Amino acid sequence: MSTATLVVALAAPPVDTLVQGAQCLEVCAATNGSDHIPVLLRCGVNSNAAQGLKDKKAGDHLIVAGDLFLEDNQAVLYIRTHCDTDEKAYVNEVTVVGRLVKEARVAESNKSASRSLAVNRFVKGEEVTDWFNIRGYGVLMERLIKAAKGSRVMVSGSLDKRTNRDGQPYLELKGRNIRVFERGKGGGGANTNMAAGTNAVGYDHASFLGDASDMPNDWNG
Repeated sequence: MSTATLVVALAAPPVDTLVQGAQCLEVCAATNGSDHIPVLLRCGVNSNAAQGLKDKKAGDHLIVAGDLFLEDNQAVLYIRTHCDTDEKAYVNEVTVVGRLVKEARVAESNKSASRSLAVNRFVKGEEVTDWFNIRGYGVLMERLIKAAKGSRVMVSGSLDKRTNRDGQPYLELKGRNIRVFERGKGGGGANTNMAAGTNAVGYDHASFLGDASDMPNDWNG
């Protein structure tokens, strides 16, 4: 499960498009504030959300809530609800539930640690996995480091846009709270690789084995 509530500014009017055989309404947007994180908004053309979205124009500001996915390191929000707001509003709230994989990576500054979180979903009956990179500071940093591989957790925080050493942007979830529902056994077993046998979408967790400051160039690896 991965959900988000964001305030965004539309970059263009919504357009009809075909996504995995389904007719959708789609529009490019970016979060308000200084971060300006690109977000692709999407909903079914016959959904309640589409009825209010189709007449929007570039520059309109909306509060949007729905299911958050990653497609080639692009944040995609399938909208359930939305309402008008203005350029002064700011909301960036994300909640994800999944399993921690691999070990935490501590930044060179020793002030934060990051870890990959596998979040499974189904697309036309096929299981795919979104890889969220979670970053924690302080107490959350310690909990990310200590949690066993395969632990099922819920992390709340905000989307953040960062840049690797080669100047390539990537997304991560800056955590504010973590809750452990089921502790993994660590050291192996099915829980250590939630996405085994699935098509991973977004992050390839194998690319995150280095230091947190040394991010991969190719996110489609």
